[in-house]
Amino acid sequence: MPLLSLPHGVRRRRGAASVTTVVSVLAAISLAACSGPGSSSSTSAAAVTPTAVSTAVGSTPTTLTLFTGAGTKAFSQGLADAFHAKYPAITITLQVEADNNYNTVLPRLLASNSPPDIAAPSDLLQGVKDNLLTNLDPYSQAYGWSQKVPSTILAAGEVNNGVIGSGPLYEAGGAAGPLVGVFYNKSLAAKVGMTQVPATLADLEAVMAKAKSMGITPIVASNGDGLIGHLYDLLLAEYMGPQQLLDVVWHKPGATLDTAGARQATATLADWMKKGYFNSDANAINQDASYGEFASGKGLFMVQGTWITQALPKAFAGHYGIFPLPPKTAGGTVVSMTGNSLAFSIPAHSTHKDAAALFLNFLTTPEAAKVAADNGYPSAVGASATTLSLTMPLTDQIQAGYSEVAAGNGFTQWLQNADTSMTPALTAQLQSLLAGKTTPDAMVSSLQSTYAAALGQ
Repeated sequence: MPLLSLPHGVRRRRGAASVTTVVSVLAAISLAACSGPGSSSSTSAAAVTPTAVSTAVGSTPTTLTLFTGAGTKAFSQGLADAFHAKYPAITITLQVEADNNYNTVLPRLLASNSPPDIAAPSDLLQGVKDNLLTNLDPYSQAYGWSQKVPSTILAAGEVNNGVIGSGPLYEAGGAAGPLVGVFYNKSLAAKVGMTQVPATLADLEAVMAKAKSMGITPIVASNGDGLIGHLYDLLLAEYMGPQQLLDVVWHKPGATLDTAGARQATATLADWMKKGYFNSDANAINQDASYGEFASGKGLFMVQGTWITQALPKAFAGHYGIFPLPPKTAGGTVVSMTGNSLAFSIPAHSTHKDAAALFLNFLTTPEAAKVAADNGYPSAVGASATTLSLTMPLTDQIQAGYSEVAAGNGFTQWLQNADTSMTPALTAQLQSLLAGKTTPDAMVSSLQSTYAAALGQ
């Protein structure tokens, strides 16, 4: 069962256990299944944590090496070219590896005496544990990254005692990635009288209730592969709060799914299921079939990530849009799961750390944001606070929605990314919930038990 389908360039970081991915119709790259090498005793503390840094390196002739997978080559080259255009003295050369070899090759390179200068580790925790990555805190302070990047994005590169989410920074850059939200069929939206983006979950449900009364399926979903999970994760983030969900995914000590917020989120989903807001064959179909049903007008909404714009039928282009899941209350935090395509690390053995850090800082600029946008990733950098409307072109809706999430620091992660065991467990629970064979309380208790077992609690 696939956890989710992501486009090239959207990376996952491993927690205490690896994350399972299935290659989708988009040939998504999984960079999260490899353990790093043994501890690197040859790396000194000074190499890991620079004692002195310089930001005045833009005019110093330097050649940097950026390690990338084949699937992200065009994106990485675009970043390298844009950086060189701003800093002509610095050239970035790509070191390209086949996607299926990325996980095994990069750890060996990081442990070598001649690593690349810039790379995106598939296993951040192992890289930190083995002293293979540079502590970026001195650069973060020098460049003011905490004022440029949403804290829920920056925290994804922080590691403290084997836990992501706090402590020294080891991976940084800008903020760009997919938006997970509510896709809508424009013609069906017009039929039910939806003329503006719903402001709250209650407003969204009112639209769904009206669609149901008119014989229109409110939500098309594929639960044969557990992808109602996208909606469930969004609801968890809204009711628990994005940081509380991140704490669970990142294994923060004391974090638990067994919360009032998680139970309320599950109860909301169960209520929508009981009201018949999902397609009747949801438990039987996979994501490809759900794309077909949505594109053929068999449902008003579909909750997915913007990577699917490359998989929906070309003839359907212009006939659909997207907005973030509305908050519980008007003006509340707007949430989305995302992967950061503008985050990189500096290997501890790099001999050009100051120049590499300048590249990481460049990723927080509008020039880098444009490269991200050209490759299909909305960015939080330099984005205007435009209010999303149903009349906007799709690309503008995606950017406006992403910016709204960034403005409220509402980025979070998929519950399934907490551990590989969560994927089949959540799929089974979602299928049972839709079939009326479990209750919200029982579902949360079961998922918490799976989570606790994975952490050895």
